[in-house]
Amino acid sequence: NILSGLTCFGDRMFYKEWWNATKLEDYWRLWNLPVHHWLVKHVFHPAISAGLGKPVAVFLTFFVSAVFHELLVSVPCHTFRLWSFFGMMAQLPLVHITAAIDKRLKGSQLGNVLFWVSFCVV
Repeated sequence: NILSGLTCFGDRMFYKEWWNATKLEDYWRLWNLPVHHWLVKHVFHPAISAGLGKPVAVFLTFFVSAVFHELLVSVPCHTFRLWSFFGMMAQLPLVHITAAIDKRLKGSQLGNVLFWVSFCVV
């Protein structure tokens, strides 16, 4: 704590209240903010600037994130099974499902329940 106070490292915000997310999209915006900001800056916005639509830019952002997740799991474990990659990519349909639930049942915790079930399984 003293070292983080002296270096002002403790002042950084790494996450917000991701556990209350009613949409998976909100979870990805609230969890691991430095990574989220990096992906938005270096993948999402350049894809939009290149003329790609939002759905393609979101897919590309998830794809890059999935590749990095796979590398961060498979390299230290000396295994290459694509579990992390497919786990990340499988969340894309859940983003749309939880968004539809939130749109239809505003204020409902059903999206949060679905998030927690997918979070615990994946």
